Amino acid sequence: MNSEISVFAPAKINLFLEVLGKRPDGYHEIDTLFAKISWGDDIKISVEPAKEVIISIKMRGTYGANLKEDKTNLVYKAADAFFEYFGIKAKCEIRVEKNIPLGAGLGGGSSDAASVLLGLCSLYSIELNAKRMKDLNKIGAKLGADVPVFLEKGTFFRAQGIGEKLTPVKSNLKSPALLIVYPKIPSDTALAYKELKINSKEKMLTNISNLNKILEDVKKGCPISSWGNLMYNKLEDGVLSRLDVIKKTKELLKVLGAEYVIMSGSGSSVVGFFEDGSKALEAATKIEDKDTFLAHFWRA
Repeated sequence: MNSEISVFAPAKINLFLEVLGKRPDGYHEIDTLFAKISWGDDIKISVEPAKEVIISIKMRGTYGANLKEDKTNLVYKAADAFFEYFGIKAKCEIRVEKNIPLGAGLGGGSSDAASVLLGLCSLYSIELNAKRMKDLNKIGAKLGADVPVFLEKGTFFRAQGIGEKLTPVKSNLKSPALLIVYPKIPSDTALAYKELKINSKEKMLTNISNLNKILEDVKKGCPISSWGNLMYNKLEDGVLSRLDVIKKTKELLKVLGAEYVIMSGSGSSVVGFFEDGSKALEAATKIEDKDTFLAHFWRA
């Protein structure tokens, strides 16, 4: 078996997000379209035989300093869950180059956890057949609602329920240039859901109809000009009214030439879509006091 592996943990953006209602357990039912992107965290995992499970993690990179390197870290929890499930004892060291900001609506923690699970499976030559993937998804779902989508191959996924019901969307879509802007403040996911008001049934049906149109266009590989105006994020309602910097970031991206602009997930990151990559690069150079990242849709 190999003793070390490097894995890439892609970030995600939401091209559409409708909140359908609150469940008795406190979670919200959603209908969303995820897209993994070509920018994210870099992770290195090394293992060696041991008499007991020993896990150590090191968080590096731009956003690593604010993360604890103990059992509360999602990366640690993912590795611990792997060794427990497969009954393996080992000394495991994990180093994360944290490029994805925290509280940004980009799925960084979930992607890291999924990448650790997949990386460890690769190190131990564990075949990822249908049954094994089903088991991994159960492990992932316990770690976080967004973890399962990062366990799957592919770029686009429709997610329903609390995000655990995944439908892959196959596409040869040519990616526009993506300019992700992080305003250097995190957005609280729980608060974003707490302050929203559920749409009327009529509005909700219209939105889901728009999502279905987006899905058809993505499947056909239609350019974003045919479906970009249908992108929607219900969570923007409350977040933008509370965090004015996100609203201003959206406005700034439009002024700088983005054809379409949307907040990702519960924020605080905002994504600008540009047909012309050079315009995206030029826009990035004009944005001050915020972190910017250029990317495109991920190809597994």
